[in-house]
Amino acid sequence: MAESTGHAEFDLREFVATSLGSRIDDSAPLSASDLRLLLSKLHGRSDQLKIRLRKIVAENHDQFNSIVKDAHGAAAGVEALAEDVEKVVDALEEDRKGEPPFDVGICRLAATAEELWEEQEERKEYIGALEFIASVREGLKSAERDFHLGALAESGTKLCRIREQLELPADWTGDRDDKKERQMKEDEVQAFVLLQDEWATCYSKLRNFLEELFAKAVVLNLHGSELCIYSRVSCSDMMAGVNADEVELATILSTMDKVGVLETRLAKTADLLLKHIIDPIVRSPRFAVHVNDMDQEGRAILNWMQSCSKTNGGGYVEMFAKLLEVFKYLRTNLLVDNDGWMVLLGRVIWPELAEAITANCLRKAVPNEISELASFQELAQASAEFETCLGKACLIPDWNETRGDKLRSFSADVEHHFGAKKRNSVMAKARDLLIKFDYRSNLINREEKTIQGVDDSDNISLLQTETCTITLAAKQLLELVHDTLQDACKSSPSIAMELYLGARDALHLHRAIIPVKAMEYLNSIHKAASLCYNDCFYIAHHVLFLHFQYYPALPRNVQKIMSFVDFAPLFRRFGCQILEKQMHLITVKLMEDLDQANGFQYLEQRKRYDTCTNAIGKVIIELEAIRTVWQPILAESVYNLAFGKLVNAVVTRLINEVLAFDDISVEEGEQLRKLMLDAMAGLSTLFASANEDSDEAGGDCAKDSVQRRVPLWRKLLRLTDLLDMSLRPITQSWENGDLPSSGFSADEVQHLIKAIFSETDLRSECLKVIVDSRSK
Repeated sequence: MAESTGHAEFDLREFVATSLGSRIDDSAPLSASDLRLLLSKLHGRSDQLKIRLRKIVAENHDQFNSIVKDAHGAAAGVEALAEDVEKVVDALEEDRKGEPPFDVGICRLAATAEELWEEQEERKEYIGALEFIASVREGLKSAERDFHLGALAESGTKLCRIREQLELPADWTGDRDDKKERQMKEDEVQAFVLLQDEWATCYSKLRNFLEELFAKAVVLNLHGSELCIYSRVSCSDMMAGVNADEVELATILSTMDKVGVLETRLAKTADLLLKHIIDPIVRSPRFAVHVNDMDQEGRAILNWMQSCSKTNGGGYVEMFAKLLEVFKYLRTNLLVDNDGWMVLLGRVIWPELAEAITANCLRKAVPNEISELASFQELAQASAEFETCLGKACLIPDWNETRGDKLRSFSADVEHHFGAKKRNSVMAKARDLLIKFDYRSNLINREEKTIQGVDDSDNISLLQTETCTITLAAKQLLELVHDTLQDACKSSPSIAMELYLGARDALHLHRAIIPVKAMEYLNSIHKAASLCYNDCFYIAHHVLFLHFQYYPALPRNVQKIMSFVDFAPLFRRFGCQILEKQMHLITVKLMEDLDQANGFQYLEQRKRYDTCTNAIGKVIIELEAIRTVWQPILAESVYNLAFGKLVNAVVTRLINEVLAFDDISVEEGEQLRKLMLDAMAGLSTLFASANEDSDEAGGDCAKDSVQRRVPLWRKLLRLTDLLDMSLRPITQSWENGDLPSSGFSADEVQHLIKAIFSETDLRSECLKVIVDSRSK
């Protein structure tokens, strides 16, 4: 079987299958007839291909002819190249009498050519550097010649160009000799370092000379109160080596601007102008200035006269006119109508000037009353016109005529400043009255039933308050809060908000100042504690009604956040803490006095009885002193509650001392009962009203009053009875509930029976009855 070849289009296997008309079995051999048929088919196919080839060659004879010629030429070239390569190879293989091989010579020639090329390029760079150094050196000499000839502008221009050529920083002057610059000099070529030093020397000469010329042109004579500006000055200076007649001030400024020293020089001049001319005009409008225009000698003079008066006098319009006159003089004569230089001057002058005008004029002119707001508009209009004039004169950096600047912004927000001023005023008044008042004086009685609404028509009930004594400071503080809120009701929303916050600040000040101020009194027994308690509850009571009183008349923005109710629990808590601390101090003092009785032991001894009597007497005297202080100050309900707690503490101590006895003899029981009766008599007199005499104080009315105010009074009273009772009446009192209702427990009664009565069957029986009744 024939095999298929490459990418040929003729497939022998397929040809055989087509010729024979059937599939070919690769394992079966072909017959002789099949082979003959196949051979005839192949001869026919070969003839067809030959005919086709001859036809193609005939049609493309010229192209085939050209291809054959090209192939023949290429073959000849390949043969010639092969001969040349063979010769080169023979030459490379030949020793040539000890000389290096041919390829090594070629490499050496190539290296030599590269070195020559690098040397040539390096020499070109050296020549360029020398030309650059020569050019810079010539430029420096030219700049120095111009400087000596008085051509300052040309000299400055050339120095600036040379600085760019040397790639020096714009602010570099060569004066600094820090570590970084020394390192830079070490890293650079010495020739360039010398050029930089020479440039710095020339620049320093020019800069110093310009400073001297500026000082000659702008003369500020403080002793003569005179500012003199010359339009041209002499440029001849033997010391500096300058030989010229005169130079214009404009040239001086222009050259200073080119070399980068004008901004610093104008800043220093602006500081002097602010200190000696502008600021005095603002602080004292009577400060007089006079301008003499440029005369034939090229001199313009500004004179001023220091005023003796330190008051403002209200001449704000005149003050603005004087300032405009000064700035016009400076723009025309000093800065020669140059807008850019005016901006440089304004960067220093305007912020300070705006702040001075705001602090000394606008802020002081902010009215104290709402009715005066209209009068402030005249000053606002004058300040806005003044600011516009300065903005058009380029004295205000980034000026926007539509938006304005600091003065117009302050004037436009005058309502806010007025509100802030009123708020600060409210706080100052509150602080003064809280700091200056004294607890020892300025006391008033307070008894109010209703208050008036904002429109003086609505009566708001105060829920029946009691009469008590408060300090004048508390009353005045609330009056200040009411006045502030009434002003807020008549004000614009922004002012009303500040006033509302001022009213709250006044109440916050009370909470901040009073604890510190009253500290020296609150740590001891003093009437200041009761007064402070009353003040706190008085303020807490009134702040509850501020919302209902003023809410309808306040602007809507204040209504959304208005609240004073949050102060009520704060003041009440503080007042309660003060009174509780005072009661604790008093209770500790009373218990110390009772400690002297030493448990009321051995009363059958006369000396011991007198000691116990004196201890109880001291307690009664202490309580009498407290009553004398508290009763006229505190409200009746508060006094009864607080004083009743103090007496109850004493009664509790007496009861506990008696019940602590383990053994009470008959004589000791009689003395103990007598002592308790005397104590009760003394304590009951403390609750007698001022219009009752001593007999009535000891009667049923006084006893009922004591029992209402002192919870354990009845228990002490029954205890004195028990000291004089026999066993069966005591048992009966327990059984009928009299003793339990008086506050006695079963253990207390049992302990008292065991202390008074000796052990007998009757005592045992009585104790058993008490035990059995408790179990029931």
